[in-house]
Amino acid sequence: MGVGTCHLAALNNSAGNFRGQAVTIFCAFGKEENLHSARSSIFSHCGKTICKSYLRRVRRASNMPKSYESLLDEEDTSLKQLIDEDPQDDEDDSRKRRNILTLIITSSLSMLGFGIYGTAYSQWIYVRFEMDALGASFSKLDRSAAKDPCFRGNGSDSPLGPLLMEAQANSAHFSMLTMLCALIPSFFTNLLLGAYADQIGRRLIFIVPLTGYLIRVANVCAVAYWNLDVRFILIGYIICGLAGDFAAYVMALYVYTADNTTKGKNRSFLMVLTSAVSWTCSTLSHFASGYFIEAVGYVWPMVTGLAVITLSFVLTVLLLQETLDKSKVKKVSLCQGIKGIFSFYFDEPVNPLFKRKDFILLGLVFFAFSSSLGSQISTIFLMNEPFCWGSRQMGIVNSSFGLAHSVLSTIVMRLMQMFFSDEILVITSLLSSVANRFVFAFAQYDWQIYIGYGVGALEVSVLAVVRAILSRMVPQEKRGSLFASLAVMETATVAASGAGLNEMYSKTVNHWRGLTYFVIGCITVVSAIIMIIYKIMVYKRESSSTTVSIELELTQMNDLDKRSNIATISDGVEKLQAENLKENQVQFAPTDFEHCLD
Repeated sequence: MGVGTCHLAALNNSAGNFRGQAVTIFCAFGKEENLHSARSSIFSHCGKTICKSYLRRVRRASNMPKSYESLLDEEDTSLKQLIDEDPQDDEDDSRKRRNILTLIITSSLSMLGFGIYGTAYSQWIYVRFEMDALGASFSKLDRSAAKDPCFRGNGSDSPLGPLLMEAQANSAHFSMLTMLCALIPSFFTNLLLGAYADQIGRRLIFIVPLTGYLIRVANVCAVAYWNLDVRFILIGYIICGLAGDFAAYVMALYVYTADNTTKGKNRSFLMVLTSAVSWTCSTLSHFASGYFIEAVGYVWPMVTGLAVITLSFVLTVLLLQETLDKSKVKKVSLCQGIKGIFSFYFDEPVNPLFKRKDFILLGLVFFAFSSSLGSQISTIFLMNEPFCWGSRQMGIVNSSFGLAHSVLSTIVMRLMQMFFSDEILVITSLLSSVANRFVFAFAQYDWQIYIGYGVGALEVSVLAVVRAILSRMVPQEKRGSLFASLAVMETATVAASGAGLNEMYSKTVNHWRGLTYFVIGCITVVSAIIMIIYKIMVYKRESSSTTVSIELELTQMNDLDKRSNIATISDGVEKLQAENLKENQVQFAPTDFEHCLD
């Protein structure tokens, strides 16, 4: 019987006589050829319900970190084979696979709609400010601006350079306003959603932000179609923020994925896969949008995005199944719920394998990297000097590299997981992001932009893997609060950093266009350093834990050897005493007899 089996036996002997009998019978039938006999014996002694409960407990116990699993004997594979035969677990696995498939379909449609709308909107809003800056000089808005945003014509330089600089600054400033209008109310909404995420269920966390996004996109389409004042757009952003904005949707996406996966690298991979599929749909939309914008202008691509988001909303309401068992939910007040969101960073975790500083360090990694994502300058950066990319070129480049990022990040992650931990993967992805930002900061030619996109291929998986690592540390009933804390953190950091970075770009565009990217790269360096510190800390803890476990086993083996040696010596002493007694009896008995005769 292996070490792991003995450990599970000791774990379950305290749970009752029936389970103790089940483990004893399993240990007796520990050989592979007797597995079916063992299973039959367990069911006959314990009953079907108790045994299924026992098998599920053992299955949860088997989902330990790799450093602890490596201490278990290879004989435990027979136990896993036995557990896999449980029909209840097969049914649960099938249900979870269906849920993941439904999630991928609905989220992919959502991201496709967001991508079509976002591509058209980010270019249209800049062109609107070009109209205001150029005045009568601006003509043929829909076509010429999409093909030649710098208005170079046949020349190499734009004659309207100063006015275009003004349009860039105004566009960046307006982006800051829209960001604040959405993210400030979404901070409080995500607090509420997070406080009740483990009570109201998962479906509602999808439906609320999608509703807000529908209203926001419809509002922008109306402003663009009727050429209204751009300040009306702020109304839609405020409503979207009150519904949680995009951060709430991402929170729902990862909570649902965690509910339908097991702990370990399988969860990390599926989180990255779900993110990669959604990202792929978003990037493919850039390719179609580029040609779409050149053909019909900016309005109808935004309307198309609205239609796709509406379809995703309907499918989410009709098909997405609830994963939270509300009968087991413990009701908490609003204050308790909000406290629960931040308790991970102030209280020691229930799981003794992890520490409070684990949550703090990973939270800092998430905070720092999220800060680097707040800027919305890439579109106006590429549409102006010295690049002057049109809608078609931006669509082709963004979709090509975006698709490559999604595929490459998924493949590289799977390969790296065969040899390295998830922490090493995060560090590698962060360094990839750092390289991307620094190349953009000093880019002057198109080929440098292409290199920047190439070296940043792995940054897609950073936040997904960090979320996966954190989700292993908490039970299912706490995942909603955990992901809510990340959503609140993401909302706050993106609002603060986004406002600052956009304003920085508007003030420095005349001096150094790439300064904002340089600052973002420095922030990402800080995130990578914190992740390296966390990895070193975890490595030391695992090494000490492994050493303690080995020393404990050696001590137990030495104790057994000592007891065996003592028993052997005692047996030897008893045998010598018996032999000496016999010799004495043989030697002295006749003499004594003769003495008695005298």
